[in-house]
Amino acid sequence: MNAEISAPPVQNSQKTHFAWPHLVLALLGIAVSIYAIWAHGRVESGLSTGCGISESITCDAVLGSKWGKFFGIPLGYFGLIFWAIVGVTAISSAGTNLQNAALQRLGVAAVGLVFSIGLFYISHFIIEKTCPICLATHTLSLVNFVFAVAGWRRAAKITPQS
Repeated sequence: MNAEISAPPVQNSQKTHFAWPHLVLALLGIAVSIYAIWAHGRVESGLSTGCGISESITCDAVLGSKWGKFFGIPLGYFGLIFWAIVGVTAISSAGTNLQNAALQRLGVAAVGLVFSIGLFYISHFIIEKTCPICLATHTLSLVNFVFAVAGWRRAAKITPQS
């Protein structure tokens, strides 16, 4: 018997693995969001967050403003949800089509960046204060978007167009 055993076809590199940069950013974003929630609670209790560096660089004024909540919920909770979604898309995209996964991460990152730009504008031009906690979140959001764009561009080059 001369039966030929053939190996399964080799999969091309269009399948993706964990999106490690997004996962790391998600974990950092979750940590910053939890800190923002804690800080917001301190501000509401009349206590200082300890992140006030000067009159113009202070979390207390920003978190304690009317802009520190959305529908009565501190913004840190929305950040927590957003970064959890970033983490889920980083993990759940493993094994899926590279271009679809990259596009999904780009969409999520774009939404986060739009909100970060809006909140940055409110902080700097309406409240006229700088919040270090908020800046950390905005920076993470920008870096997440940059990685998402790079991943999307890489996927577009690798994935053949139909």
